[in-house]
Amino acid sequence: MTFTLGVIAFVVALIISVLIHELGHLVTAKLFGMRADRYFVGFGPTLWSTRRGETEYGVKAFPLGGFVSIRGMNPMDERRRPVVDEVFDPSALAADREVEPAAVGTGGSGAVTGTPERPDEAPAASRLPPATWDRLGRILRERGTPDEVADRIVARARASMDGDPERARRTLAEVILTEVGHSEKVGDLPWRLERGDEGRFYHDRPIWQRACTIAFGPLTHLVIAFLLLLGAYALIPLPTGEPTSEVGMVIDDTPAAEVGLEPGDQVLAVEGTASDDYLELRELIRERPEQPTTITVERDGETLDLELVPQAETDPDSGETFGLAGFAPQEVTDRLGPVEAIRRAAIGDEREPIGGVLPMVGASVEGLARVFSPAGIGELVSASAGAQERDPEGAVSVVGIASIAGQAAGQGAVGLFSLVFLLAFLNVFVFLFNLVPLPPFDGGHLAVLAVEKVGNLYRRLRGRPETYTVDPRAITAVALPVIAVILIVFITTLWLDISDPIRFG
Repeated sequence: MTFTLGVIAFVVALIISVLIHELGHLVTAKLFGMRADRYFVGFGPTLWSTRRGETEYGVKAFPLGGFVSIRGMNPMDERRRPVVDEVFDPSALAADREVEPAAVGTGGSGAVTGTPERPDEAPAASRLPPATWDRLGRILRERGTPDEVADRIVARARASMDGDPERARRTLAEVILTEVGHSEKVGDLPWRLERGDEGRFYHDRPIWQRACTIAFGPLTHLVIAFLLLLGAYALIPLPTGEPTSEVGMVIDDTPAAEVGLEPGDQVLAVEGTASDDYLELRELIRERPEQPTTITVERDGETLDLELVPQAETDPDSGETFGLAGFAPQEVTDRLGPVEAIRRAAIGDEREPIGGVLPMVGASVEGLARVFSPAGIGELVSASAGAQERDPEGAVSVVGIASIAGQAAGQGAVGLFSLVFLLAFLNVFVFLFNLVPLPPFDGGHLAVLAVEKVGNLYRRLRGRPETYTVDPRAITAVALPVIAVILIVFITTLWLDISDPIRFG
């Protein structure tokens, strides 16, 4: 995989993870009957959209994430009334007549039905302009009514109404009831048509349902991270730590490099002693510091004798002097079994102590605390201004992470694993980042719910109504400085990733 394909794969995977995050909010909100009427990829102008049920799905111009709109989270949201109330709203009917006044003696479709002797005895359909019937159809479809059902409701209502306005309202209500039946749960189609948004706004639902709706978004990132790691461990052959006698890497400026030893060479013997055990061959080399040593290798089907002089090194613990040739072996690669893969993906193991979701959570907590501490922000600002060198293990922007992913992608199976591992770690980080208990994060919404729960518990103990809610102005007052800090980190890391990018490996 090339650098460009690695970057593209990373960006696509990141966008998909964000969309799954928003899908967690959407599915949970719908499960609890909340009105979630928009789910979009990206931000900015809408490029394409379609309606499924009462929710509009679409794509916007800038694919920088996505969002789901749950009504009632914004205090300015307006509630939908029952369909009958919206259709027979006096101001709406007046607006319909201004669009296309109804002709006396005609039905809503303009078909001649006969001229009544007295205007007040005209059928109700003759007094409803065509725009009203069109509006009824739009209202039904906006609430998720299938097209064929909406058409039947409109047709039956037009054919059944008589001259009594109140009876006309009842007729429409009866038609809706016979077509869609009684409601079985909050937010189903009969509820949406007969009761509108009653009980469906975010703050209408019990606090535990609101908490689940908020929390299920971030939790999807933990699931994504676990599945990514599980797939990598179960499907990608990875080094097991068991060495082979094949040369995996030759270190520059060492005896092995000087005599032309190459990766892929198969070491057959050292000083005439043949073995297929790398540890045995290594020990033969270690016993000959500063002594000419013949290493027999197989390369492309040919047997070669390479003579080198192992450089002398001293063990700092034992003081023993040993020989070093300057090459490392290729390790045995294998896939993990199901049990081992699940264990490592969840909690890591001796081979990959930070290779599981739980240790990644711990590392991400430390990273968040370090980056967003006053000292961490100061270091970022100082480094971006050129006053100090950049910490290669410090914070990076999405651009920097994408660059690292692209660099990793070109290193075969190990590079593919590095790309997957990076995506998993990023998802764990996003999970924690979203749970920071400050607005505008999901954790801020959960903190607001906790404050409201405690406040209403206090009111209950004092015998007062449980009507306490956090003032949106207080939420905004907290959110603004938080957003400012995020912008500082975003701008400084982006500048550093452009001017002084981190090189993988």
